[in-house]
Amino acid sequence: MSAWVGSLRLSICFLASLLSVASFKIAGMSIPWYAITAIFFITGATMLQNNWRDRYHDIKKGRVLAAQHQKTFLALLLVFWLISCGLIFVAMAEGMNISIALAVIALAGLIYSEVRRVPLAPTLLVAFTFASPALLPVVVGVKENNLWLLFLLVALMAFGREIITDMADERIDNGYKWTIPLTVGSERAKIIAVAAVSMGLVIGAKISLMILPVSVFMIIGAITFIRSLTHKTCRFCIDISGAAVILILIALYS
Repeated sequence: MSAWVGSLRLSICFLASLLSVASFKIAGMSIPWYAITAIFFITGATMLQNNWRDRYHDIKKGRVLAAQHQKTFLALLLVFWLISCGLIFVAMAEGMNISIALAVIALAGLIYSEVRRVPLAPTLLVAFTFASPALLPVVVGVKENNLWLLFLLVALMAFGREIITDMADERIDNGYKWTIPLTVGSERAKIIAVAAVSMGLVIGAKISLMILPVSVFMIIGAITFIRSLTHKTCRFCIDISGAAVILILIALYS
């Protein structure tokens, strides 16, 4: 069961949903729960889609679930995409703009594995897809600079996190996927990842100075990562920091 939960990466799904909630709170709008639910399932479908497309490659990483249980895994993937599409149609009844935005996010998640050899595309696509729920209120006409700052904050943190993930898989991904660590080397990739995460948190402080304590914690963790911190621990620090920032913003704007 834990392997199936791990394939969904529920923590990332919940973070994406919380980001959507924070965006509507900042915009001063009532929360459209159909959109929040859609973001959860689209994120889950994206994770499963990536695992399905990489099912044979991921065996080298010790992830064998999709390869060993192909029919069940494919059925789960189709269920998540069907629910996602259904919620996009529900959103259409409420308003075309959010429906189109959700469809674009879903499409970006769908094509991620197909552009893995295109320079910069995989990393940028992850950053855009994960941060885009922050702009859902913008597509319905809300003009709020903090929403763009939130988008940049999350995009930069996701960009840095993806580089760190690619560093952990550097040896296995060589020849299969274009990554920043494989292109510029591990040491330079570390600096780029740390710079991206740190810059994101600085931008986040412009939304509220209440984010600064989290920023200090993350920057210390980032500096330690350059020296010795493991990839897994650093990703955990980024996830915890991101969750803390989003929860702080939800609390401040409630």
